[in-house]
Amino acid sequence: MATKKTVSSTSLERHVLVRAPPEEVWKALAEPERLRVWFFEDAELELMEGGHFSFGGIEGNITATVLEATPNARLRLEFGPPWFGIVDILLSPTPTGTRVTLIHDGFEGREEWLLRFGWGWEAHLKNLKAFSEGKPIK
Repeated sequence: MATKKTVSSTSLERHVLVRAPPEEVWKALAEPERLRVWFFEDAELELMEGGHFSFGGIEGNITATVLEATPNARLRLEFGPPWFGIVDILLSPTPTGTRVTLIHDGFEGREEWLLRFGWGWEAHLKNLKAFSEGKPIK
């Protein structure tokens, strides 16, 4: 499984194909007890517009506001310091499962963070894929 990488000077985009239907991938994103298995074990999510998303990262407590939560299709988050920007996670059905697209915008003036965030999101997408397919997370 290779993730497709796209980077501009102010955003990054990653894609992964998951052999599970969008409904299963959505559960992995939207249900806190599942999210804690493949993302961060202290992740909290209030899945509603204006809801709160948080977890402890290497930079400290990371928080975001849920801008949109369309079941089985889109999760849109706006991160606050120490992170930044807007992250869209889009789910598209395919004949064999789901195409997950992650777009992180908002690197204007922070271009040095692109590589680090790219690596991090790529690792999280691999974990999401493994979890959604019922495989061990490495």
